[in-house]
Amino acid sequence: MRTAAAVTESKSWWVMLPAFVAGYLAADFISGLVHWFGDTFFEEDSPVIGRMLIEPFREHHRDPKAMTRHGFLELNGNNCLAAIPLLSIAWLGAGPGESTAEMFVYSFLIFLSLASFGTNQFHKWAHVDDPHAIIRWLQRRRLILSPAAHSHHHRGDHSKGFCVTVGWMNYLLDAVKFFPRCELGIRALTGRRKQP
Repeated sequence: MRTAAAVTESKSWWVMLPAFVAGYLAADFISGLVHWFGDTFFEEDSPVIGRMLIEPFREHHRDPKAMTRHGFLELNGNNCLAAIPLLSIAWLGAGPGESTAEMFVYSFLIFLSLASFGTNQFHKWAHVDDPHAIIRWLQRRRLILSPAAHSHHHRGDHSKGFCVTVGWMNYLLDAVKFFPRCELGIRALTGRRKQP
């Protein structure tokens, strides 16, 4: 309620659109980082993160349709937990203030949280054989991850197309070889070699 009241009373309501775009792009980028990390480092039996993070990504490469058989909580639970700190910051704050910057930051946190929450669901829908007409409409307009955009990740060695919220960031990150360069850097720092 306080958010709705603040937005309707604010002269800075117009920053919500750029905040939405920034939040959506940030969620797409974060989804790529997490996806890349899960595909690249550690093993499925690694303590703590193995079963929770690494195993679902590796399972997805062995059986891309597996996620379409997961229930809502299994599929989206981790993203829900990841959104809690962002939503807590927004909720514990005084709400969007009167300044444009405060409205932008508050809106960005809300939109980043919402997009992060939707990431695995969007990813799942990119693998569903016959999604609902509304989902197909959103995919065709590239407002959520489309099967065509995501197919780049499942070709070859799974070394590109990591961003799975909407896939917009993949064009830039793949063009500059962002993830391979990050991997080289991390391996150089840690001295770890890539698994055969």
